[in-house]
Amino acid sequence: MNEQLRADSKLAAASWLRDPLQPDAVDPLAEWFRLHAEVAAVAKPIPLPQLLGKLDGLYPDEWVAEPQLLEFRDVLWLPGCGCLFHGGNGRALPWSAFSRFPRQRQLPQQTRHRIELSRPVQSFQRLERALWLPRVDGSVFGEWLTEVVAFLWPFLLTSPQELTGLPVLLGDADPEDPLLAELHRLMRDQHAVPLLNEHLPPALHLQTVLVPQPSLRLHAGTSAVWWRSAVALGDRLLADVEAEPVEKLYLSRSALPDDKRLITGEVELEQALEASGWTIWHPQQHPLQVQVAALRAARVIAGFHGAAWHGLGWIDADAPKPWLVLLGDRPSLDLMLQLRLQRFEGWFVPCEAATADQAQLLERLISDPAASD
Repeated sequence: MNEQLRADSKLAAASWLRDPLQPDAVDPLAEWFRLHAEVAAVAKPIPLPQLLGKLDGLYPDEWVAEPQLLEFRDVLWLPGCGCLFHGGNGRALPWSAFSRFPRQRQLPQQTRHRIELSRPVQSFQRLERALWLPRVDGSVFGEWLTEVVAFLWPFLLTSPQELTGLPVLLGDADPEDPLLAELHRLMRDQHAVPLLNEHLPPALHLQTVLVPQPSLRLHAGTSAVWWRSAVALGDRLLADVEAEPVEKLYLSRSALPDDKRLITGEVELEQALEASGWTIWHPQQHPLQVQVAALRAARVIAGFHGAAWHGLGWIDADAPKPWLVLLGDRPSLDLMLQLRLQRFEGWFVPCEAATADQAQLLERLISDPAASD
């Protein structure tokens, strides 16, 4: 290499390089895990607001204030790619794929970031106008109630006239998904029509496509728009179902399939709780409208963390909130962000397994809010 070039480059680097603007940047997820490990090491109940307060400074209260309905023109759709493509340069369109973590660190279903356009996008079969929902899969209930609902605010909250009668492209739809029927009913109410991949050509020109920004991103943050969407969904699901007030509701995992996270000793805990007047409830054994009614009717809710707890999003901000006693080793970050947003009160009990003796602890925690020993 030219020695003068090397010397000039070395001098320029020494002269112009500056220190990082954020030299002590913290990974919020890693910091949350560290803080939670400190709580777990103490192995004593902690007031829920105190635990949720540890998220302050790591994650904003509101991830996004008001998501927008974006409009793109001359777009190419291909099945199974998890995104849409610019019809001029073949690059994946921003906001057309769902992402996770801050700075969109993960794009779970985006399989391609660019395609080589072998012919003009105008040469493909076309839709004049359509709506694109990148995330509709309901195979994981917790993700359906968070990540999928995050894209449904145009249907649940605003119902803009421009959606009426639109064909809707479903990013990851499985026709056998039972929760897809709920989405189908929601779209029919807006006179929108879902389009399954099996009825579409291998490539499609979208002259104009609308893409809702999500109101929530897993591992990044949630928002009041997502909460209002969940409440509106709960209202729709509830229909005319009513539930008697429940004093003490325990969300059980003991009847879940073996491939789900089962809790050692939970059956013994449930037996002890039943003797103290608790209702032992298995959410997955009830239709969605009954789940909505039960969670809205409970005065106290306890159990080991899991997907069913996201159903608390069905509770309106102006409605009475249940007192929570959440047990477990490390609840999901997304549930913690949701509980902080909704300002729930109660306790978190760090533990890896259940015991019959915990029934007495739960009784103390709900009868005397100051009792933690």
